[in-house]
Amino acid sequence: MKLIKTLTALAFALALLAGPAIAGAETCCEKAAKEGKECKRKCCVSAHKEGKSCEKCNPNKEDQKSLKKKGEKKEEKEKK
Repeated sequence: MKLIKTLTALAFALALLAGPAIAGAETCCEKAAKEGKECKRKCCVSAHKEGKSCEKCNPNKEDQKSLKKKGEKKEEKEKK
């Protein structure tokens, strides 16, 4: 019985900790893109110069998605 209570408490604690992480934690590059800026971190700047994604900050290449959106907005402004 003590083992079941311990496992239940552990599962509850993990659920509380994992909730915000799954819900939508933004990367540094996504935050900068929302503000209309480039990310200022050294690792991201060097990766973006090479046309790559910073593996440390954006393991799922979220920054490339935000850079594409930003590029599309610039093209639309230039057309007008």
